[in-house]
Amino acid sequence: MLYSQLIQLSLNDTVMGCSGLLLLGFVLNIAHCLEILGPDRDPNLEIPHSLTAVLGEDAYLSCRYLGEKEIERAQWKHQIKSKRLRLAGFSDGKAFSRDDFSNPASLTNLTVKMKVSSVEVEGQYICEFETKEEVFSDSLFLTVVARPDVQILVNAETINGSHYQSVSCSAVGGRPVPQISWLVDGRPPSDYPYTVNVSETAHSNSTSTLSSILRFPTHLQKEDSVICLVQHPTLPNPKLTTARVETYTRPNVTVKAEMVQRGGSEFWVVSCISSGGRPDTDISLALNTDEELQREYSTDTDTQTSSVLLPATVYEGRNVTCVFGHPKFTHKVSRVITLPSFYLSEELGSNRDDFQKPKSLELQEGQSDTVISLQVTGNVPHYNVTCKKDDGPLPKGVELVGSSSLTVQGPVEHQHAGLYECVFSYHQLNATLKFNVTVKPHVTQPVPPTVRVDLQTEDGYRVIECSAADAVPAANMSWLLPEGVSGVSWFNFTSHNGSHSVKGVLLLPACTPLELTAECVINHPAFEEPVNRSITLPLCARPHIAINSSTEWKDGDEYTKVDCSVDSVAPAATITWHAGNGDSISSVRVSLSEMEVQADGLVSARSSAHFLSSLYSGQNVTCRVEHPSLEAPQKRTIHILVHKAPVLSVSVVRQDSHLWLAVCDCRGEGVRNNLAWVLPENAKGQTSLHSTYEGRVIKARLTYQFPLAYHEGQDLTCVYHFGNGATEKKTIHIPRYYISALRVLNHTTPLQSRYSGETIAHRLSLQENHHNQRVLLRVDGNVPEYNINCRRSDGSFVQMDGVAMVFQPALTEQEEGLYTCQASFYHHTATVNIQVEVASKDKHIALAAMICVSSALAILVILAVTLWVCCKVNGRTQYKKQESLSALTSLMQEPGSPGVKKPAVTENDVKEYTQLISYSIVIDVKSTV
Repeated sequence: MLYSQLIQLSLNDTVMGCSGLLLLGFVLNIAHCLEILGPDRDPNLEIPHSLTAVLGEDAYLSCRYLGEKEIERAQWKHQIKSKRLRLAGFSDGKAFSRDDFSNPASLTNLTVKMKVSSVEVEGQYICEFETKEEVFSDSLFLTVVARPDVQILVNAETINGSHYQSVSCSAVGGRPVPQISWLVDGRPPSDYPYTVNVSETAHSNSTSTLSSILRFPTHLQKEDSVICLVQHPTLPNPKLTTARVETYTRPNVTVKAEMVQRGGSEFWVVSCISSGGRPDTDISLALNTDEELQREYSTDTDTQTSSVLLPATVYEGRNVTCVFGHPKFTHKVSRVITLPSFYLSEELGSNRDDFQKPKSLELQEGQSDTVISLQVTGNVPHYNVTCKKDDGPLPKGVELVGSSSLTVQGPVEHQHAGLYECVFSYHQLNATLKFNVTVKPHVTQPVPPTVRVDLQTEDGYRVIECSAADAVPAANMSWLLPEGVSGVSWFNFTSHNGSHSVKGVLLLPACTPLELTAECVINHPAFEEPVNRSITLPLCARPHIAINSSTEWKDGDEYTKVDCSVDSVAPAATITWHAGNGDSISSVRVSLSEMEVQADGLVSARSSAHFLSSLYSGQNVTCRVEHPSLEAPQKRTIHILVHKAPVLSVSVVRQDSHLWLAVCDCRGEGVRNNLAWVLPENAKGQTSLHSTYEGRVIKARLTYQFPLAYHEGQDLTCVYHFGNGATEKKTIHIPRYYISALRVLNHTTPLQSRYSGETIAHRLSLQENHHNQRVLLRVDGNVPEYNINCRRSDGSFVQMDGVAMVFQPALTEQEEGLYTCQASFYHHTATVNIQVEVASKDKHIALAAMICVSSALAILVILAVTLWVCCKVNGRTQYKKQESLSALTSLMQEPGSPGVKKPAVTENDVKEYTQLISYSIVIDVKSTV
């Protein structure tokens, strides 16, 4: 019973499987027939197959009727799932349109403007023209893309003491997904120290946002800007957005000390200074002390100052260290300053014994307005002075004025004589000055002297003689000169018959810059007031100073010669040369001519400076003249023009041949032909150098001709070598190009290889007897331009219109065949094979009908054979029922091998059973148009 059920189930499954296969074959046949008839588009309509629109902008749906029949109604419809929504058109002679569409142009021209307000408008749009007899319709597929909005943001953070910056670039609301890349100094960032994280966010309106974050440590970033490059089909060119980022600058660090006075005490202010650095410098001040010190910190625009207040007497002679830390320093930088040690000593002594030996000072009895100067040497900021006489206080009438002198008020008396001791002190420092004062007694009735003054000129000096003769006692003589004027003087004393004479001689320069008066001052007891005799010296003629310059070129270098001449009274003027801010000129040949004495008594001095112009380019060269007739040195300045460096420029030119040309132009004064190309090792091109002169300006052009394949994606550098070993460089990058594919934009069917499965050609169907049919091509790659040529299989060329293969005359079956198109840019090429077929509508319909009829007949025959086989198998099943059930029962109940227990089977039974289990139905429906 169980075996019977199994056999019945197997038969039912077989029948159902056969029926299913037949039904599947019939459906496939009908679908194939529809596929054959479907791709043929109505020749009476002109409509694009597809259209791409940008979200938020306007798109134009174009459809035109080219036939001759009268159109009654025309309309656009939008296919939304199984429904068609009317959009715009003409009905009953009146135009109509929905909100986002404009009215069509005419009954035969349904071109409308459509506002693309959302991504949901993407889909299939059907154009229909109705006449009284028939309806003409075709469709296009509208694809919606969205232009992204580029946003860039810079953030900074500090992690474990290191400063990092993150530049976020987002392309918001793009469709399809945009592409983002980065440029640092014109190149993609390297893996170190840059990291790039990319994330994508999908939005409910079918757009998406792509975000890329470029992160790097600030102290390793040398460029002050990075560029975000966004690529998208809606952008004709990649969009470049620049973000300014922070960079670090190495600071200048110094240390200085200055003394201040606070609360009556002196302090050293030691300052650690950092200037011009970014970010702020970490400043610390090291002292070997545990006491709390007063510290100050200040900062302005670009300077940081950390100061400490140190007692001057405690820290004299000690070292103070400033320690500076900055990200630009590989290790901390130290600056040390040593505070000075104070000393104090009286001026007249040269050793310790001299300090203890008193000096002698003689005063005249009755002398008035007497001042005794007290002087010490040292570096202390100030000192205290105490004086005493004979280990007691100062006598009446003697006072200490300030800290530098003792003044005797009134006439000198005998009580003023004695041993004076003055002590100078500053904290623990002391210096002692001792001097013995003696008073010379008053003499008898004084006799006034005879005073006479004389002036002479000798050997370039003015000699002034002043005499006070025949006086009792001897007169006291001195010279009084204007402030800042000094001279050489001496005095001679003589005595005769108890009277005394004194003669003073004063030597002054014969030439002075100002009119001055020298006074001879004579003091004598017979005079109530000092007697003055004065002589006025006239002004000295000022020198005439002239300066001029000239230039000359030698061995391609410009030299400047500056002449400075001075005509003056004797003596000759002194000429020195200086440049810039007063520095003495170096690397200069200076020639000084011999002094010349002119007929009018004047003397001339000449000096010339000869130097390389580039050494002092843009600076002032000064002739400095010193002469006794001048109050201050006179200067005459010549400005040296800026020595401009040669100007380099590089470019690359694509030539008509397969070669490229790299051009390096150099222009400048005194330029040598020191141009050279720095090329990669595989350089095989040809270089040439050409120079022209325009006065002192030289134009040099160095060219390098090379095949693109040798240097594609590499840098070519032009170098100018200066005479001093310096160089000037300019680099140009040769782009790396590629052509990834040459594509056919018309509707095609791929023809694949039987063995590899690769596409070897694209089948394209064109209409017979149609004029000006085009096959549109597109080149995928980054080449700036390209050439496209197409050939037939016999090698003849096909007419091209830009990127389209054009068949201008009416097409016939002779135009069928294999066409090969190639796009090329120098050594970059891409090829596509196109199998062109020419079909007429009548032939197409007839062939499709034959295939459909033959396929239907084949299916009916197979169906009849299958039903006969199924019925035959069913009859044999009843005959074998009992025997099969017995065999199955014995197999289940008795042990042993099924081969031993099964009953014998006849040869006919075996054949029929074999036919049942081996029979299969294969339906292969093939057709070729």
